[in-house]
Amino acid sequence: MLWLYILLGIVLFIALVMFIPITLRASYKEEFWCAVYIGFVKLQLVPAKPKKEKKKKKAKKQTQKTEQPKKATEKKPSLIKKYGIEWLLNLIKKVAELAVSALQDFFSHILVKKLSLSISVAGDDAADTAIKYGKYCAVVYPAVGTIVRVVKCKGYGVDINPNFSEKAETEINFDFVARVFVFRLVALAVKHGIKGLKLLAEVKNEL
Repeated sequence: MLWLYILLGIVLFIALVMFIPITLRASYKEEFWCAVYIGFVKLQLVPAKPKKEKKKKKAKKQTQKTEQPKKATEKKPSLIKKYGIEWLLNLIKKVAELAVSALQDFFSHILVKKLSLSISVAGDDAADTAIKYGKYCAVVYPAVGTIVRVVKCKGYGVDINPNFSEKAETEINFDFVARVFVFRLVALAVKHGIKGLKLLAEVKNEL
């Protein structure tokens, strides 16, 4: 019976690991901050925590090695000359399709829990402010629209306003929280990893 309890314990542990959430949190208010949470473990990415200074190790004398003359190697024919441009283009197409499919699957399993962006646009004068406001709107709104279409978004809000006050400065406030579970990543790695290995096997057979 002991082996059964051990087996059940291993299965339970793997199940718990698979359902650990990986959360990305990012914010900007005068300074950019970003961290990844694996369960309750926090990994701060930006700003990076200062590393402790290590004691300088004593430099060791390195023995000089006599360089031997390199033998002239024969140049191998390029893949284009050997297999043709159509073969190479077909390979590029297959790799691109695999990459796009993997990215689409990856983003479709991401849940954006919060996406909040507030921009107060200011310029040197009223005309400059209006121009900058138009540029911000032309970039930000389509970009956020693309994100909302690609991933699952629980809540988002974008607010861009021109500030015509004298001596005003552009201010940006940004908050972002996204989550994905470990089992999703494992499933994607297995699914597209198998496809990648099959493609690699096809290429090796053709070479």
